[in-house]
Amino acid sequence: ASYNYPVIIDDIFANDTITVINDKLSNQQKFNHTQNAFTFNFSVLDFISPGAVEYYYMLEGLERDWVFAGKQHSIRYSKLPPGEYTFKVKAKRENGGFYQQEGSFHFYILPPFWKTWWFISLIAFGILLLLYVFIKWRIKSIKAVEAEKLIVQQMNAEQYKNKLELEQIVNYFSSSLIDKTSVDTVLWDVAKNLIGRLGFEDCIIYLWNNDKTKMIQRAGYGPKGSIEEIENRHFDVSPGQGLVGYVMQTREPAFIPDTSKDARYRIDEMERLSEITVPMIYNDELIGVIDSEHNAKNFFTQQHIQVLSTIATLMANKIKSIESEQSLLQTKIEMLGINEKLSAAKLETLQSQLNPHFIFNCLNSIDNLIQNNEKEKATLYLSKFAKLVRSILETSKKNTVPCWKDMETIKLYLELEELRRDKTFSYIINMPDEILNGDYNVPPLVIQPFVENAIQHGLLNKTGADRKLAIDIYVTQNHIHYTIQDNGVGRAKAAAYKKLNNPSHQSIGMQITTDRINLFNQTSNDSVKITDLYDEQQQPTGTKVEVELINQ
Repeated sequence: ASYNYPVIIDDIFANDTITVINDKLSNQQKFNHTQNAFTFNFSVLDFISPGAVEYYYMLEGLERDWVFAGKQHSIRYSKLPPGEYTFKVKAKRENGGFYQQEGSFHFYILPPFWKTWWFISLIAFGILLLLYVFIKWRIKSIKAVEAEKLIVQQMNAEQYKNKLELEQIVNYFSSSLIDKTSVDTVLWDVAKNLIGRLGFEDCIIYLWNNDKTKMIQRAGYGPKGSIEEIENRHFDVSPGQGLVGYVMQTREPAFIPDTSKDARYRIDEMERLSEITVPMIYNDELIGVIDSEHNAKNFFTQQHIQVLSTIATLMANKIKSIESEQSLLQTKIEMLGINEKLSAAKLETLQSQLNPHFIFNCLNSIDNLIQNNEKEKATLYLSKFAKLVRSILETSKKNTVPCWKDMETIKLYLELEELRRDKTFSYIINMPDEILNGDYNVPPLVIQPFVENAIQHGLLNKTGADRKLAIDIYVTQNHIHYTIQDNGVGRAKAAAYKKLNNPSHQSIGMQITTDRINLFNQTSNDSVKITDLYDEQQQPTGTKVEVELINQ
């Protein structure tokens, strides 16, 4: 059975605000994109059995099938996307048929403006406009490059016509200036013997001052054809002043056919009617400027620019060549100074390689062993001492020795110290096979002062039997690394003992050795790092010395 009662949508809430009420449903069909949460309230005008009504609903545009709502009179949708929707609701009696008339509401949620067709069209138009402007700019740039290429080609054609004259200029630079070793000599020779032959009335060659803030006159031909004339009529040019200043800024050659009509003209010692200026450039660096003036209008031509540009290029090359030679000479002088320092360091090192007290104490120890009739021990001691002295004498004649051989000498030194100290300390040397089999050279006895310092001041000031010294060596691609580590009293206590026992003694062995290592590495930075070691209670537990040598 069916029932002829209508299903009514009573009211509609958009974002929890009542928007549409019963008979006004058709008047509120469009909502903006922020009004995207809807609540629909509905009912059936059946007063006979209102409590036995069940509802079904569907939101076309979002749902495809009817949804059973039971006896619920209200449905809510949240965050609906922009689009077209129709909300439908139908009803039936419980255990009965459907009501004939359904309720419906058709509405739109409008998209935001940035998703509208007109906004998207506007953006697309803007992109096309930018693309058009870029293409036009690119075409203009290509035309400009092609125009520059055309100018270069025209200049090359002009150079071809004047080949003979240019060859004469090149020959002049390769012959007449071959023995010139100073910049001023070259400038004056070119001004008088080359530019003077071109029929010019006047010519000035400018170079930068020391801080490169302005150009100063260094040589000339004509009224300023001597050093005295240039000094007496001083004339400098800053960027932007006159035609010379203009060329300093543009770094391109230029000439003025009629100086009375060109604001760039600047009078020097007298007024003339035409001017030409070319830059002297080397590897994109402005070196100087050649400037010439003439009393006749329209005197200078493109041919003059070509000739002067060739002279300017050759002069810039010659000047840079002289500066390079002077720089190389200065470097050689500095290297001689470094070699002198190395020789001095070598002498100081030889004098400090073995502490005289050590030699004296060794001889005393040998004497004591002989006096005590310990002949075998004395013979062993004397044999090791002789080997050590012989090794030092052999290596003292050389700047470098093989690393493995130097470590053999260090081991001899340690064996003597161990014997002399009645084996009150122990040592270990960790040296990889790479050192034993490789060709690694180091300064002789380069780490001996650090080893001696670790024994004398670190280990021997320590009480107890646990006195250990470890020497580790390893090699990286470009360096040889030493680590000398002891478990002695540390530098602070060692300095205190030293001050107490021998306050007047000043040791320079460590500094001499550090300077020697820096000279060997050719660096001003210290290649020696000394680290104080501490335990968890911040008590000193020894010292670690790290030495880095360049693998030569």
